[in-house]
Amino acid sequence: MTNRNKSKRARSHDRTSGQGTTVSPSAPAPQRPARRGFLESIFSPRVAGATSMPSIRASLARAAVTVAGTPALATGAIAFVAFSWLGALALGFEGPFALFVSALALPPVGTSFDATLSTALFGLRGGFVAILGFVALRAVMQALLVAAIVDVLRSAGLGRWTLVRGLRTLPVTLAVNVAGVGLLTLASLLGPLLGPAFGLLIQMGVLVGGVYVLGFAPVIAATEGRRLSDALSRSVRAARMPGAGNLSLAAVYVVASIAVLVAPGKPGSELGVNPTVAAWVLVLTVNLFHAVVQAALALRYLSIADEVAEGPPQRGTAPRARGRR
Repeated sequence: MTNRNKSKRARSHDRTSGQGTTVSPSAPAPQRPARRGFLESIFSPRVAGATSMPSIRASLARAAVTVAGTPALATGAIAFVAFSWLGALALGFEGPFALFVSALALPPVGTSFDATLSTALFGLRGGFVAILGFVALRAVMQALLVAAIVDVLRSAGLGRWTLVRGLRTLPVTLAVNVAGVGLLTLASLLGPLLGPAFGLLIQMGVLVGGVYVLGFAPVIAATEGRRLSDALSRSVRAARMPGAGNLSLAAVYVVASIAVLVAPGKPGSELGVNPTVAAWVLVLTVNLFHAVVQAALALRYLSIADEVAEGPPQRGTAPRARGRR
């Protein structure tokens, strides 16, 4: 057989062997689920169902026992108020002493106290800069207070790890207090545009909303060591859990705090640098109430930490284990 005939037979064999075979189209690659954004993870629909979060009354009762039964918490709160008053006097503050009923208040209620005190000490222009220092001081105080409360609730004892936990919580408390400044600034800008009545409602709504959505963030940072954005978004999701009563607790707390602050004729309302015993009793009692509410928020979050939905995964980060010291 010649080479020419061999090549023809080879081509004929290739054509016949290729008949009946089909090339299957490649299967489409599975699509990755769309990543949810930060705001979507916050405002996603709430899942209906019961929650194991204790009632407001039970939370406040146990928190009061925790603060009163831990000398370090009670004396620390009293010492902070006393040193804050002495520091204000050193800077030229002349009263009224009753303003310090909000010295330990949760932001943004406490942030409002910082704004008032900084303006009274340094004027409108200087106070705008001084409030940053007061906010930083409040952030440090809140971080240490939350860390101590978490350790007491977990029966871990106060010690070196409390300071470590407080340092880990500091970025979140600083962000929460700065957010409080932003919320108060927004309310002060919108209030005059809508009139006195609506302006008052906006200011109250800002205070309630700030406590409601940001109240759990320091506790989350102290207990789980989450990043700033994760702690803030998780705080909102925990606050929005159905049946928890977190909005009611925030409203009761804000109304009670403002009512004491603006009540006429209370001890310490007059100008002066020598408060009476009654004024000291009032101021210290109200500030212990602020510490109790902070402990109640910590208790309420610890009771439902495993029930809060996780947010969208973040690239390059592994989920942190809960409860790490």
